[in-house]
Amino acid sequence: MRDYALPSHEECLSMIRDCHVPVHIARHNETVAKLAVFLAKKLMERGMEVDVELVERACLLHDLFRVCDFPLEDFRQFEQPVTEDDKHRWRRLKARHGHVRHEDAADAFLKDRYPVLATTIRRHRYVAVLDEMDCPRSWEEKLVYYADKRAMHDTIVPLKDRLEDAHRRSSIAMAKAGIARCIEVEKAVDARIFELEAEIFDVLCLSPDAVTEEFIDRCLADARPDAD
Repeated sequence: MRDYALPSHEECLSMIRDCHVPVHIARHNETVAKLAVFLAKKLMERGMEVDVELVERACLLHDLFRVCDFPLEDFRQFEQPVTEDDKHRWRRLKARHGHVRHEDAADAFLKDRYPVLATTIRRHRYVAVLDEMDCPRSWEEKLVYYADKRAMHDTIVPLKDRLEDAHRRSSIAMAKAGIARCIEVEKAVDARIFELEAEIFDVLCLSPDAVTEEFIDRCLADARPDAD
């Protein structure tokens, strides 16, 4: 029995609206949730204990403060028409939380009411798998971390493709900021992520690359009571 509090699905959506989460980030969160919840339910079918609601809530909110990582001068990357209200809210969030990355900002925002949720979100940061004190440990933490690394924007892709795209975009941003890229750290983190993928899919007896959005949709359709 769960001994910690969680927000409802509707409360998560309300937080997303209140924080003016950009449309493309909200869609990414939903894609991460779709994959992670699917994997959580499959693990449960294999006898693993997984809190599916914790997984879903953490995925929906894992990038709640993603704008804190953005330079908020050029809004061309945003897909929706950006209003002055949006800009005001994002700049207030960045002023309040922008001294830390979005994972830590979400942790600080949620930890008093939802400490387990806050920790689960904090541990999705890319380098967390190398952190002996703060690496993903529970199935819920591992699924949120892993599903985020499979979602390229709002599309589920092979892990290799997602990491290559992330490194390409990160290298461009770091070059603009005059920050040196640490290839050795990237290699070490990526190796751990592939180990995590193997841990999950060895239990499921599935090929990771076979689990696409279309595959998930077919499985969900087949599981409906009125399916042939």
